[in-house]
Amino acid sequence: MTSTLTDLDQINAELMGQGARNPFGRDVEIGTTVSGEIVAVVRRHRHNSQGQPLYWVNRKPMVAQSGDPVVDSQLILEIEAGKRQDAADDGLRAITLDRDVQRAIAAGVRRSRAGGIAIGGRLDGLLYAGPVEGGGYGRNYDLSAYLPPAE
Repeated sequence: MTSTLTDLDQINAELMGQGARNPFGRDVEIGTTVSGEIVAVVRRHRHNSQGQPLYWVNRKPMVAQSGDPVVDSQLILEIEAGKRQDAADDGLRAITLDRDVQRAIAAGVRRSRAGGIAIGGRLDGLLYAGPVEGGGYGRNYDLSAYLPPAE
């Protein structure tokens, strides 16, 4: 399956991603779950805290004059109105597709027998299960189900 993002797709992804809350930030509690419809995808060149773009140098993200750009991918979910935190909550959640989240979502997509994720598809019960056991780096996630969009 080949897809290319049009300029409009990229603009909409940026608009939808601005201000979307991250349900799995640094202070996430074990058992935190998010469910919602995929409304946009975002791919961005990562920057450091000073706003400088990062590039891969010796397999590490660094400020450099050359190298492949470090690109982050996110899914923007819209959660149900009853699950929003307050009146100012627009219901958008940004799920960064790091390797740990990718593993959980990929397993859910395979179980659904879908060919991949799609705008309009739904992630049901993406759960932060805790840090990896044994003191390693990373997190454990689980996805109850991926529901492809209705055709």
